[in-house]
Amino acid sequence: MAYEDDFDDYEEVLKSERRRRLQLYFLIFLIGIGVGLALLWNRIVITVHSGEAGVLYRWVSGTEMNRIYGEGLHVIWPWNRMYIYNVRLQTKERNYTMLTQGGLPIDLQIAVRYRPDLRLLPLLHVTVGPEYLDKVVFPETEAVLRRAVGQYTPEQVYTSKRGFLESIVVSSLTNVEDRYVIVDDVLVRSVELPPAVRLAVERKLTLSEEEKAYKYRIGIEHKEAERKKIEAEGIRKYQDIIKQSLTEDLLRWQGVQATKDLATSPNSKTVVIGSGKDGLPLILGSDR
Repeated sequence: MAYEDDFDDYEEVLKSERRRRLQLYFLIFLIGIGVGLALLWNRIVITVHSGEAGVLYRWVSGTEMNRIYGEGLHVIWPWNRMYIYNVRLQTKERNYTMLTQGGLPIDLQIAVRYRPDLRLLPLLHVTVGPEYLDKVVFPETEAVLRRAVGQYTPEQVYTSKRGFLESIVVSSLTNVEDRYVIVDDVLVRSVELPPAVRLAVERKLTLSEEEKAYKYRIGIEHKEAERKKIEAEGIRKYQDIIKQSLTEDLLRWQGVQATKDLATSPNSKTVVIGSGKDGLPLILGSDR
C-alpha cells in the first residue's frame, strides 16, 4: 500500500513537471512570436500614406502586375515586400554644364516637374524601378537639352524670354513617357555664362537699348517738326483768308467806329482833327 502511494505521488510530480515545461515552452513560444512580430512589424504591416501607391513583390510569383495598393493599411507575409511610390506631382532641380553653338559653355539650372503614371506603376517598377528619376527623367532631359542648346549662341540662350528651351524639352521628352513617367513641365531657373561672355552680352544689350532710345528720341523730334510745320501752314492759310477779307473800305469803317467809341468815352484825350492818309482823325493820347 505504501508502495502504491509513493508511485502515485511520483506520477503527480511528473505531471506537474510536465505542465511546467509545457507552460515554459508556450511562454517561450509567445515571447518568440512577440520578438518576431516586433522585428518584422515593418515587413508585415504596411502603411500607404496619402499621395502614395504600392506595388507588391511576392517571393513565389514575383511582382503583382494587375493590382496597385492604394492608401491605407495593408498586411502581407514577411517574405514578401511592398514598394511604395510617391505619385504626387513633384519638382526636382539639377545643374548642367552644356556647350552652345561655337563651343562656349553655359551653366543651366533646370527644374523638372514630374510624376509616375499611376495606371502603369507595376510596369514602371519592373522595367525601371524606384530610381526612375536618375535612370530616366534626368538623363533624357539632359540629352534633349544638349541637343537644343547646341543649336543656339550664348546670347540667344541668355536673352531668351519666350521659354523656347522649355517648350523644346517638353515636346521632345516622349521617351520618358514611354517609360511610364509623366513630365508635366521643364523650367529653366537660371542661365550662367562665363564672366567674359556675360559682360560682352550685357554690354551689347546695353548699347542696343541705348540705340533704341536714341531712335525713339529722333522719332519724337521728327514728329515735333512735322507738328510745327502743320501749325505754320495753318497760320499762313489763316492770314491769307484774313488778308482777303480786309478791304480798304472795311478798315476805314472800323476806324470810324473806333473813333466814335473813343469820343463818347468819359476818358480825357487829345484828338487832332485833320485828314490823314485814310481820312481819319489822329488820336495822340489819353488820360484817366
